[in-house]
Parts: sequence; structure tokens; C-alpha cells
Amino acid sequence: MALYRVLGRRWTALGLARPYCQAVNAGIDETPEEEDLIEQKRNKSRLRAHHYNSIHHQLPENLSEDEEFAMSLRAQRKRYGEFGAASGINLAKLWPSKEELELEKEWENVARPHSVQEMISIAKKAKEDEERAIQKRQAELMQKVAKLEGWKKEVRDRIMKQELEAQIAKEKKEKLIEEVRQILGFQIDPKDERFKEALLQKEKEEKKAKKVAKKLARQQRMIERLRQETYPSSTPVKDASGQSETGEGSSISPGSPIV
Repeated sequence: MALYRVLGRRWTALGLARPYCQAVNAGIDETPEEEDLIEQKRNKSRLRAHHYNSIHHQLPENLSEDEEFAMSLRAQRKRYGEFGAASGINLAKLWPSKEELELEKEWENVARPHSVQEMISIAKKAKEDEERAIQKRQAELMQKVAKLEGWKKEVRDRIMKQELEAQIAKEKKEKLIEEVRQILGFQIDPKDERFKEALLQKEKEEKKAKKVAKKLARQQRMIERLRQETYPSSTPVKDASGQSETGEGSSISPGSPIV
């Protein structure tokens, strides 16, 4: 039985590439050089052998003594972890030394000072705190939603109050302007300087009148307070029969003799 090996491609006059083959005997073993040549032709990526094996996760060749000596212990552990005993690496030397174990233990104590049970407790507590914070936030939101209508009413009332105050101020201003026009006795433009002076004088008089009224009210309150402090029992007290203690309502005069 004859096998055909593709040796290459030839271009024809029409621009077509046709492979040319060589017939070989199936019973004759190929030399290693020919096998390597065939594998190189199959490898279209042109990667190195160790790169090709690493990408395709193929078992590489066993390390020589020099390669094993030059390869780091970490790389050898990784190689053994990937391919196992087939990697040809001695498992005994991969075990960490006492110094490495001490360093690993020290690193664990610094990086993870808590035990497994303590870490579980801390995680549970953190989760409970988070759930409690979420519930508190939801309760606050519900309270705020419940107060939303009240806040809307307060805003509407505030707006109505501001509009009412603005309307009152506008009416007061118009009334003041009309009074100034009546004082002047003729229609005048509000932008006129005479009108502005008269309006300013009118406003000063109103402020002065308000100030005097406040002063009189304050004096009246002070007089009432002094009167109450001076005569605390000036109000007559009536007894059960409806007559006052001073004898009001009785037919006997204060100076008449009693028979």
C-alpha cells in the first residue's frame, strides 16, 4: 500500500496552485528528521515547542538535569500540578521547607488574623447590620411618604400666604398712591419727581404713626401691669350669697348703727 506525502505546491500557467506528492511505502519507517519536518509543516502557527505545548495543554518533554536545576521551584510545582506524575518531577522536593512553612504561617496570621469561626461570625454580624440599616432606611422612607401630603399642604399654604401678602402690599401701595394724588389735587404720573416726593413723605408719616401707636400700646400694657402689681386685690370677691365682702347689696349703710 502506497501513501502520498505532500511536499509542496506548484503554480500552473493558469495561476492555480496544485500540490505535488511523493509516493512512499507504508511498510518503511520514516526517519525522525522527516517526522520533525512533517510536524513543522503541520504547525502553521510557527510557535516554539514549549509555547505550543503550553497553549494546547500538551505534555512537554521531560526536563533534563540542567533544565530541572535552572527551573524555579515555583515553576516545577506548577508543572507538576498541571501534568501530575507524567511530568517526571520528583514530588519530594516540591514539599515546602520549614522556613517556607514559617513564612506562610506568619503571612496567614497577618493577612487573616481571625479563625474560620470568627470570620463566619463577623460576616453574619455585617450581614445583620446591613439588613438592619436597610430596614431602618425603609421605615424612614415610609414615614416620609406618610408626611408627604402634610408637606404639600404646608407648601401650598406658604404659597397662598405669600400671594396674599403680595396682594395686600399691592393694594396698600395703590391706596397710598391714590391718597397722594388726592393730596396733590390732580392726576400725576407716578414717575414724576413731585409724586415720588409726596409718596415718600406719606410713607414717612405712616411709619411715624405706626411707631407712635406701638409706643402708646406699650405704655398702656406697662400701666396695666403696674396697676395689677400695686392693687392685686382690687377686684371684689363675692361670697356664696352673691354679696360682696364690702357689704355691697346690703340695705345697711357703712355708718349706720346696728340695732
